[in-house]
Amino acid sequence: MLRALLIDDERNNLESLNFSLENDCSGIEVIGKITSAQEAREFLVQNEVDVIFLDINMPGENGFEFLRSLGNHQYNIIFVTAYNEYALQAIKENALDYILKPIDIDELQKAISKLKKVIDKNITKDQEILNLFLEKIKKTNFSKRIAIPQLGSICYIEVDNIVSLQADSNYTIIHMNTMQKLVFSKTLKEFEEMLDPKHFARIHKSYIVNLQHVKEYKSVDGGIVKMSDGNHWSVSRRQLDNFLEKMK
Repeated sequence: MLRALLIDDERNNLESLNFSLENDCSGIEVIGKITSAQEAREFLVQNEVDVIFLDINMPGENGFEFLRSLGNHQYNIIFVTAYNEYALQAIKENALDYILKPIDIDELQKAISKLKKVIDKNITKDQEILNLFLEKIKKTNFSKRIAIPQLGSICYIEVDNIVSLQADSNYTIIHMNTMQKLVFSKTLKEFEEMLDPKHFARIHKSYIVNLQHVKEYKSVDGGIVKMSDGNHWSVSRRQLDNFLEKMK
């Protein structure tokens, strides 16, 4: 059983990640949930861990500063953050993986699989870091326009004009700022990978919203967002904390 330490200044984020690791990932045990760098250093003196899941933006001492304070450490580090722009810096810090909030279960499971391979020495950590580098380079530059193949044609959509995206089985309905609705035979997951996570947020298994078009958030009924086109979408409990963090 792999021993994991979770470090994030937001208690709700810790509980959410802990829940996902315990319920959706096998072979890993959370032995500590820490909200500050100093507390984490004290914990590591007394406990052995196989992996540290580390937030970057923390008050007082951020994730990178915390890592440097550990000196020439041998810990496997998986960054968990709402911000994509730190990916290359994370690689320089020899991180094993870099997961964006809100956490996608598939991405989390892939990170755990990668960790197991490294620990079992089936592959080297350097190989995994190189793979991470290549993967993140592909995702760093997001276009302001996306091209979507259709039957006999290609539809070009200005990303800024997208208000929200709604899942409908294996189709996705895109709600535009012109009140137009476009239907495509792509899953919501496929669209999520095309869109910049700094400007778009998955708020529910069925909805992605453009943060620039969010007009109001209401905490009633678990959480509701009102969009600029008048649509009201539910925010799932799993995605709520990360949505509010992005809206800051």
